[in-house]
Amino acid sequence: MVAENGVLVDTAPRLHLPARHSEIQLPRYRRPGEPERYRLSAGRLAITLREPPTKLIHFRFCTRYVSAHAAQISDLHPHVLGLQLCPSTMASFFTYATRFLPAFAQSWIHSVFPEWFLPDRAVLKIQKPGEDQEIMEEYFDTEVRAYQQLNPLQGSIIPKFYGVLRYDGTRAMLLEYVGGISLSAPDGATMTLEELSSLLQPCYRALHALGVHQDDANLSNFQLVDGKIKVLDLESAVFHYCADQRATFLASSVRHLAKHYLSMQAYYRHQGFLEAA
Repeated sequence: MVAENGVLVDTAPRLHLPARHSEIQLPRYRRPGEPERYRLSAGRLAITLREPPTKLIHFRFCTRYVSAHAAQISDLHPHVLGLQLCPSTMASFFTYATRFLPAFAQSWIHSVFPEWFLPDRAVLKIQKPGEDQEIMEEYFDTEVRAYQQLNPLQGSIIPKFYGVLRYDGTRAMLLEYVGGISLSAPDGATMTLEELSSLLQPCYRALHALGVHQDDANLSNFQLVDGKIKVLDLESAVFHYCADQRATFLASSVRHLAKHYLSMQAYYRHQGFLEAA
């Protein structure tokens, strides 16, 4: 969904996926009158976009002092900020100068000094506040470990992980801004369960191939980006499951997500955001 003249226009994906066998049994029950497929309603399309308020923030990331306009991405996650980085003359110089170097040298410099090659948009995920800071620190450490272990999947299945910093005295991680549509939003609720499953399963299997299971099966933790799903939240990652356990939890996670997806579609239809396609 994008804005044109201040009005949302339906750009929700219309996936045409080939039928494929799945060993995962998806829920079949639907409430009487519920359709097989949904689309965004005219009322939802007419909603005017409201830009979230922004504030100018500053932080040091490695050797760079970063200034950015920050906005809260979600009311449910006040510790996650979307950033629009302010232009940096030094960063522009680094980008220009490295173009003349051999490819291997460019790759090395980018890996050693990621702070000077950041995109215009990024995400700052601050360690959660809470009464038990030891638990919050454990969540943060788990997510950092997961990003490091899943390094080959960064930019495809999970966001790119740029590094850890301190913001306002608290640990935070700087991540790629992936855009797209949340599976928990009306815009992401127009798929069939078969389409949803066919996107979730490769995602889980890619994580499992590197020994990580995403143990928080919540629709808000998955983002639909260019017809594929990316995992956004890894603080509940589990590293010790064996192959058989990962296969079991893959099936149960997909079934759990499909069940909630079905309920969410019915809810959004009742609220007037979705209609029968």
